[in-house]
Amino acid sequence: MYSLYELEAFVAQAISGDVLAQAGGGFVSVMAKSAPAIQKDIPAAFEMYTLLEHFLKSLPIRQAAIGFDAQTLDLEPGIVVDHDGHKVVALLPIQAGQLGEVAFWLADALPSREVKTLPGILALVFSVETHEDIKHLLPEWMAAFYVQGEARHCVPILALKSVLEDKRFGGDWVAVALHRLADFALPQAEAQQAAGSEVKTTR
Repeated sequence: MYSLYELEAFVAQAISGDVLAQAGGGFVSVMAKSAPAIQKDIPAAFEMYTLLEHFLKSLPIRQAAIGFDAQTLDLEPGIVVDHDGHKVVALLPIQAGQLGEVAFWLADALPSREVKTLPGILALVFSVETHEDIKHLLPEWMAAFYVQGEARHCVPILALKSVLEDKRFGGDWVAVALHRLADFALPQAEAQQAAGSEVKTTR
């Protein structure tokens, strides 16, 4: 399991460098050198990293199996690290009326004003990938907000919108997001879109 120091180092590595000058640094700087659509995702990606960094100081770190066939994670505030070290899930407590203040860019992706005012658990998901023998912590393109912290009230969030340019999504990012959330052992069996329409899933 990654230690607090290792997780903090992952974040520092990811957000280092001069984004405006497109010089040096980690994943965020790589985004700055990419296509315009990806550059527009920098604020959301940076927010996900800094939220993880902030809550690492106050939330417990625990280890669990994270995968499609793993037991569904309990929605208890904390930082969950995969047994194999390939995934990290941050479960952040959000007070009523605070989602937009805590996570401005992620909340902005929710079309429902009502959802933004409710308390719950904000789930941020990251993958650990190795490139040139160096491990990197990468934010996933989606997140989820669990209204009232209840598994049955999962609202998927399109965090990094540039993925919509990928033709593999077929225009239905919600279905893909729910499948991906299941791969992070997050509950989504009764997930619904922010607009309120039901989405049937397998978990």
